[in-house]
Amino acid sequence: MTATTQAPARTDYVALAAELAGRFAERAARHDADASFPHENFEELVASGYTAMTVPREYGGGGADLEELCRAQETLATGCASTSFAVNMHVHGIAMIAGIGGPAAERAYRAIARDGAVIAGGFSEPGVGGNWWHPTTKAEPVEGGYLLNGRKGFFTGFPAADLLFLSAARTDDRGLPEPVGFLVPKPERGVTVTAEWDAAGMRATGSHSLLLDDLFVPEDRMVGRPGALPLMFMQGVHWAWCSFASVFLGIARGALEQVVREQRGRTLHVLDRTVAHLPGVQFRVAEMKTRLAAAEAHLYQAVRADHDTAIAADPLGHYIEMSVMKNSVARLAHEVVVLAMQVQGGSALLSGHPLQRAYRDVVAGLLVPPNSDVTAEWAGKHALGVPVFAEPRWEG
Repeated sequence: MTATTQAPARTDYVALAAELAGRFAERAARHDADASFPHENFEELVASGYTAMTVPREYGGGGADLEELCRAQETLATGCASTSFAVNMHVHGIAMIAGIGGPAAERAYRAIARDGAVIAGGFSEPGVGGNWWHPTTKAEPVEGGYLLNGRKGFFTGFPAADLLFLSAARTDDRGLPEPVGFLVPKPERGVTVTAEWDAAGMRATGSHSLLLDDLFVPEDRMVGRPGALPLMFMQGVHWAWCSFASVFLGIARGALEQVVREQRGRTLHVLDRTVAHLPGVQFRVAEMKTRLAAAEAHLYQAVRADHDTAIAADPLGHYIEMSVMKNSVARLAHEVVVLAMQVQGGSALLSGHPLQRAYRDVVAGLLVPPNSDVTAEWAGKHALGVPVFAEPRWEG
């Protein structure tokens, strides 16, 4: 990755995202068709300072707050959802790492702001089901560090990564698994791509599957103290779920803008007027705007919440509230794009039309953890005063 200068202290990252989105939109169809990773987009993100957005200012970054991050990511997604989703793993990941700090985090800040390093995170694993704080990857203590063995799925942004944020579990003094996190330079050995990303949607995210085979990680690459990984998720979930939601909100906003432009220019020859004059089109566009407004309101209400107070008072409740928001926004965004498809008609299914790509991309929001069923169960139990983690699940 090419080096970049320090991000200007007063960079307007939303305006920068709008500028980048215009160029990324011109490449989006090609990368989607080829399922190719948009390396040129990431080079622009790094060179512009976008990837240093959430690095603290004292380390040469932009110090962007959560709302600026989400507004920028929403804007970027209108141009290329895959690029926005892939870089999201980097920009929100930095903010989450900042919550637990330490030498590994400070080393990463400098590498990002000074050298243009990019982080990709690896928490998804076969059989884990989105419960990222219970990794099955094993961390075996050896002299000077650990050997990691396990499998990672959906390692979004891996082709552009210079640093890998990996989760694993070591055995504590009681013989129980203890989750740990590591932030390591992308190694030449010990990590193998077992399956390249080839999916219906978000096709340009490079979300490869990996095998960790005796990957040596030095002790000083551990992020935070042993066992701190679940706390990092609890304390930083608003950075993750809000920024995830902003990407899907951006897809929906782009779909609305696309369909409005087209209906204003499509002439219905039997009436000698544009399609925009049809009441059915007007009703659906109005409904799109209504659902988009609801999604935006839910997201930015969550963004502007007093997260420190919420975490201190009820960290589990905070996690659940952010999870409910993410699923609500993703569902509404999906509904907006479905309505856009209905307005556009059969041409929206053609492989060259932007709406068919938006439809395939927005579906990913319904599938990205947290699982909607589990979230609803947790939210209902929490509201009713029923123990959330009671086993068997329907007792307590």
